[in-house]
Amino acid sequence: MRTFYFCIMDIRSAQNANLTERKKLYEILRIAYALTEIEVWGENYVRINFEDFNKLIEKDEIIAAWLNDEPVGSIHTYQRSADTWSFSLLSADFDKKGNGIGQALIDAAENRAKSRGGKYMQLEILRPRDMEVPFKLRLDAWYRKLGYQFTHAEDFSKVKPIKAKNLVNPCNFDYYKKSLH
Repeated sequence: MRTFYFCIMDIRSAQNANLTERKKLYEILRIAYALTEIEVWGENYVRINFEDFNKLIEKDEIIAAWLNDEPVGSIHTYQRSADTWSFSLLSADFDKKGNGIGQALIDAAENRAKSRGGKYMQLEILRPRDMEVPFKLRLDAWYRKLGYQFTHAEDFSKVKPIKAKNLVNPCNFDYYKKSLH
């Protein structure tokens, strides 16, 4: 006899999350970037502090995922220009891998952009220039599978010269874009 378990995923603005839930979402984000950005920023990298993350929540720029009423991931989405939106800070609980959290968060970001007149979604991957990082290669393949097209790469030190001083390896911003129509 087989037993099936169903998980209910809820995707919504993080604005109504309580402090405990916000801290959990932040911890998922902190761990995700600390583990996946070692070749870019080095050990113990903190992508964003809790106060700044909370400000994005208050501005309604963070969409979050709950699985069985537990926070399991989030995404930052915002308008870049009149017709182009972007997302960043995508994170999902590594212990819940395989539940479609990342895909659901990207879908929600795209739907928000479309509902507010967005025609395109753009994103960047910060990638070490002189080495192949398996996680970054998987991200590239995944985004392409979701319909994002690589448009160009730029030297990160030219895009964000002050922040680039903290890199442990020279990096490029790889830009991707997707039509939302």
